[in-house]
Amino acid sequence: QLSPPSPHSCSTTALSKNSTTVTASTAMLLWTLHEPSTIALTVMYSLSFILGFVGNLMSLRVLTSRRSRQLAGVSATRSLLVNLAVCDLAVVCVCMPITLGSQIYTAWVYGDLLCRAVPFTQAVSVSASVLTLTVISVNRYYSVRSPLRARTMFTRRRILATVAVVWTVSSMMCAPIAVMNRRREISFETFTILVCQEEWPQHRLKQGYNVLLFVMLYCLPVTFNLTIGFLTGRRLWGGKKSTFSDLDPRSQALHTSRLKMRQKIAKMVVCLVLLFAVSWLPLYLADLWIDCEQRPSSWLLQTRPFAQWLGLTNSSLNPICYCFIGDLYRSAKVIRTRYYQKVAALFNSASFSSSVTVAPPAAGITDSKVSSAERRPIAAAVAASASMVTIPRLLNLARVQGLGYNSFYHLPKTITQQEVKCHVSLLFFVFHCFC
Repeated sequence: QLSPPSPHSCSTTALSKNSTTVTASTAMLLWTLHEPSTIALTVMYSLSFILGFVGNLMSLRVLTSRRSRQLAGVSATRSLLVNLAVCDLAVVCVCMPITLGSQIYTAWVYGDLLCRAVPFTQAVSVSASVLTLTVISVNRYYSVRSPLRARTMFTRRRILATVAVVWTVSSMMCAPIAVMNRRREISFETFTILVCQEEWPQHRLKQGYNVLLFVMLYCLPVTFNLTIGFLTGRRLWGGKKSTFSDLDPRSQALHTSRLKMRQKIAKMVVCLVLLFAVSWLPLYLADLWIDCEQRPSSWLLQTRPFAQWLGLTNSSLNPICYCFIGDLYRSAKVIRTRYYQKVAALFNSASFSSSVTVAPPAAGITDSKVSSAERRPIAAAVAASASMVTIPRLLNLARVQGLGYNSFYHLPKTITQQEVKCHVSLLFFVFHCFC
């Protein structure tokens, strides 16, 4: 009888054939792709992998860009969100393919190293994720309760040290999984199989370790994070409303903007915690149930792969929280739109949105050195080349419109050539980062 896997194992009960003893008919029995449950898992894992891989890469690109400090609602926890995205990307790239492969072909063909490394990677990544969420929750609570103290507590150096501690603690807690996982041969009448599973000296030790993981990496962090989230939300939404009637409108607008930003981050953190709780609870309960049963029922063993898929899919759903609740990508678009508007303002355009909608071509060009016949081609050249954001392109389009370089530089006196080069260069940088 095969012992049940730990909550963080990646299909560690898969079988492996012995090429010298397994017949062709026996090997065919190891394929399960024709089964409806395997087909469903294949589709589900494929969608989760694509969503998680693309989403976490986009998150890392935005969070690690040079403009990330200007993203509304992200700058305070940027390093922690980067760490969380790295954990999720490790789960998506390492655990999902191996788990799906062991479901399609129930022979462990990945060697002894992956037999130890894959469950350990999943366990460490999940542990680091929940501990990172805990640090983010504490950071947001102090940012709301005492912002000045939060700035001294959560400096860049301390955050990096905290991330290192998170990974160290996670590795130490999950080290038994790498030590106890190993391949073992089981002989039958006509063939021999290899089982990748945890081998403990006593079954009670394994039960105790799984209960310890459930308490330390699920119950306590989830309860703590939800409590901190409730306290943070009570201060943001249920606290006494301060009156700022004596302040000028600009200060009032700044205060309102900061309050909305903190509320948005609080919603994002609570959503991340709830996603983690809902995603991993079925797998924890299933494994604890299997540990308690000497002969687990067939429906429980058939349900466990779907519970494991749900837990791994948590790493694919986190970027959705960044996008729709944390406004991560929307904030990037806001920065890009601001540069659109700034360049448009240089040319006195009436409207210039993120879709590059421009005012009528002749608007805003009133300089005595430029004749009325030349104003329209100049404005058309500027408007048409705004999306290209390069000075050579501007000059080339002006020449195509029948203007020389001298006519192009005879723009309104309030707009200097240096300003044009500066803002166009900034706009090009934003395109490079976010497009």
